[in-house]
Amino acid sequence: MKWQKITVSTTHEFEELVSSCMLDFGSEGVSVTDYAEFRDAVKNRIWDYIDEKLLEKDDGTVLVSGYFPLDFDKTTLESELAEIKERSPFCTGSLETQAETVDSATWENVWKDYYKPIKSGKLTIVPKWLENPNPDTVPVYINPGMAFGTGSHETTGMCVELMQLADIKGKTVADVGCGSGILGICALTLGAESCTFVDNDENAVAATKENCGYNKVGDRAEIVLGSLLDGESTEFDVVLANLTVDLLLMLKNGINTNLKKGGKAVFSGIINGRESEIAQAFGKEYRLIKAEKRGEWHAMLFEKL
Repeated sequence: MKWQKITVSTTHEFEELVSSCMLDFGSEGVSVTDYAEFRDAVKNRIWDYIDEKLLEKDDGTVLVSGYFPLDFDKTTLESELAEIKERSPFCTGSLETQAETVDSATWENVWKDYYKPIKSGKLTIVPKWLENPNPDTVPVYINPGMAFGTGSHETTGMCVELMQLADIKGKTVADVGCGSGILGICALTLGAESCTFVDNDENAVAATKENCGYNKVGDRAEIVLGSLLDGESTEFDVVLANLTVDLLLMLKNGINTNLKKGGKAVFSGIINGRESEIAQAFGKEYRLIKAEKRGEWHAMLFEKL
């Protein structure tokens, strides 16, 4: 199905108003490109995955895009935006519009081109719409949607490899910040007795349930919506956490509480230059078994003393 994509140039302060205006005029959805969010994330160090080169493109303009039927008359939207600009005592940006025709099949599925099967030891992580190209491995099928990974990112790949060194068969596992559920599902596929998946995002919980179903491991999975094991008194044999450094540090006490003595912890998502913070934070109560580095990322396998 084809749509008319209309993009409005505005400011950070007015992006919500422009988005609301588009929805009022019948847009099927709204997407926003706002570099101010990147600036805040870099400044406050709340997200290690930021590519700071993106800031080179920042001229203060925010782009708000809506999706309308092909016969939609954009002059009606432009008239409303002109009134907003005339009435507002604040800077709204140019509120100029650009229109283009897009195919929903293209923009709904183009993200699939970025996902390929990834071999990791005994496993191959396979996007669910593809076949396993490595018959000598066990496939783990994942539908990442447009929000979660399938294992192609270095951090996930290192996690999957390190967990295979943790003697995971028959063990109880926690996948903290589970996202698509990929780490816990890999653990269950490798023979873990059970896995508790934890995430504070409803979309992550839904994705994990779906992906557990693809791999027929739902009977050994407990999926929790919340922060780190809220209300849990269970002690696990293995904790898996592919998060940012700041989140790993924030969750340190929760990890300690819920990991057995002698248990293993696999941490990833550690950006280059901050690996010493994790080593120092966990060094007194844990023994570092193995550390990996790929590109700008680090992963570590610890044993609790």
